[in-house]
Amino acid sequence: GLYGCHLEMSEVTGTLPKGNIELEYISLDGKSEVMIVDPNAKENDSLQLIHEYGVMAYFPANICKYTTIVKIDLSENKIRYISNISCLINLEILNLKGNELRSLSNTTFMHLKQLISLDLSENKIMEIEPYAVVGPNLNISYMNASNNNLPSVDITNIVMSGPFCIRDFSNNQVSKLTNLLDIVFDTNKTYGPGIVTLKDNPFLTWPEFDKLGFPNLSELGALFHFNLNFKGANFTCDCKMEPFLSLAEDVINKIWTNVHDVNCTNPPNLKDISIVNLTRNGRLDEFVCPIDAESGCPPKCNCTEQPKKSRLIVDCQEADLNVLPDHLPKTSFSYELNVCNNTIAALDARDYLQNVSVLKICNNDLQRIDVAAIDLIKNISNLSLANNRGFITSLPRSIQYLPGDSLDLRNLVLFCDCDTVWLSEWLKFRQVDSDTVYCHTESYGLLKAIDFKHVHGDKCQAKDSTTMILSICLAVVSILIVTTALISYNFRYELIIMLRTQHYSCYKFKYDVYISCDENNNRLRVWVKETLVPYLDKCGYCCYLPMRDCLPGDISEEDAHNVLHDSRCFLVILSTNYLCQHGRPRTEIEWNYAWNLYVRDQNRKIIMINFDYLPASRVEPRKIKAFVRLGKVLDFSNRDGVHLNEIDQAIGKKTQNRQCVPNRVFPADLIGQRSSVNIELCVLYEHL
Repeated sequence: GLYGCHLEMSEVTGTLPKGNIELEYISLDGKSEVMIVDPNAKENDSLQLIHEYGVMAYFPANICKYTTIVKIDLSENKIRYISNISCLINLEILNLKGNELRSLSNTTFMHLKQLISLDLSENKIMEIEPYAVVGPNLNISYMNASNNNLPSVDITNIVMSGPFCIRDFSNNQVSKLTNLLDIVFDTNKTYGPGIVTLKDNPFLTWPEFDKLGFPNLSELGALFHFNLNFKGANFTCDCKMEPFLSLAEDVINKIWTNVHDVNCTNPPNLKDISIVNLTRNGRLDEFVCPIDAESGCPPKCNCTEQPKKSRLIVDCQEADLNVLPDHLPKTSFSYELNVCNNTIAALDARDYLQNVSVLKICNNDLQRIDVAAIDLIKNISNLSLANNRGFITSLPRSIQYLPGDSLDLRNLVLFCDCDTVWLSEWLKFRQVDSDTVYCHTESYGLLKAIDFKHVHGDKCQAKDSTTMILSICLAVVSILIVTTALISYNFRYELIIMLRTQHYSCYKFKYDVYISCDENNNRLRVWVKETLVPYLDKCGYCCYLPMRDCLPGDISEEDAHNVLHDSRCFLVILSTNYLCQHGRPRTEIEWNYAWNLYVRDQNRKIIMINFDYLPASRVEPRKIKAFVRLGKVLDFSNRDGVHLNEIDQAIGKKTQNRQCVPNRVFPADLIGQRSSVNIELCVLYEHL
């Protein structure tokens, strides 16, 4: 800048003023006005206002008339607050030392772009708002706020983009730095160089820079190009200081001035030891933080966070525990949990186990280990189950997949049976603690687990063979049951047809045969009218043919049901479009009702003529397909036609002592037309 930073603040002169201003008090309470201006000063000359050791309580009321003022020295007065002086756009030096200021607003110096020196020392300031002395329009190189009553300093009034000389907050009551606006500093900018002095303040804990706008502490050294002076601080050398010191080991003398004069005041084991020496001697692992019960430490346990080793130590030895703690303090580090010398009977799963690197559960009453717990600690580096009393009923087999050197199984007693034969082989392979792991058996009592397979293996092998045979038999039976169920389901209609017992009773039926066919098929219709029906009539059967016997106005689903109920045989003439007509055809209604009667009543019969010689693959309805698959159909040949006597034999007995009531003759004027009339009426019925 214009002035060397080696100068004291009192030596900063700025632009040389050419004229002086004198004041006149206008009231007893310290109000004043600018009354006299140096008569030799020209209109645009730089002016200065110096009034020291007075009783001035307010800035002069008409000071904004004199915008060429470059220096104001009102030290040792009674000024309680600074009025709006943004009008003094040429002001370079402002000295308000030794006044009675209580606070400082972030709008006070907003437009004072030329201000380079600001002395607010020896006031009674308790608050400086964020960005009060640092901002995009400010370039205050010297700022002195020492010897005030500040309880904290906001980071926005410390960190300045670009070079500065000094920010002096010494001899206040500062115990912490704040970030009231939650700002995050731009890593692409350079802050400093300069000096920030916070010496002789009652700091107890190290500032948490990750909460002061520097979330990535690894970038702190690149951003910080200024020195921090904490001489006289009462620092507790704990986990909050360690991350900063770890990253600043190589540049600690650059960032931290007077570092040799700063010692730890707490904890007792580090008291009066130089912080820089602790850093250089690799003792940062002693910078720890105790965690109390309010923060989640289990009762009767001691919890300590140790950032240098990225761990949270939970010491619950002799804590009268009979189960593992339900919860542990929240942390970003791994846990080291020691619950030795308690009466814990089970190693149960806990959510925090997946973040446990060390688990010591020795000298307990351990009897059961949960498989889920072993699955959670698969990345553990140390698991101690040594010297447990009693014996463990079951050791999860997945424990063998933990790192071999991570387990301590000394003097462990297990209940062994054929399910734990694997343990012998594993202990031989492991070769650690092998001779101190024991098996409790029903037959042989206590023996070394590594010898269990040799002593008890033959019995287990025989038992395994029997178990395998039973398992295979059970598997075969299960497969047969499932296969039979699937076949039965897929061929359920075929089974109904095959297993059905046919009875013969003609006395309760009005009709021998109900003929169902696709009436839109001209060739089929001609064959039915001219060949099939005359033949059946000649044989003495009482037939019902809808296109002949269904009179206009008489067609309804209920009527069809009634006629089918009175019919012994249901004769289906299967053709390509038998059930594939537009809408819901009458043939579908006939077929569904006829099938239901066929299933319920063993006196019923379904006769099927495959008129179009359709293979089963082209028949969609599952029930009709079953007849085709089983060959329960009469095939119609294009050359000879179906043998009519086969139909006669399939129908069987005729009705007795009953008069056949339907019309038996196709009227001459309806031949070739009656079918279409019935179809239209049936379609009309469906719409109704």
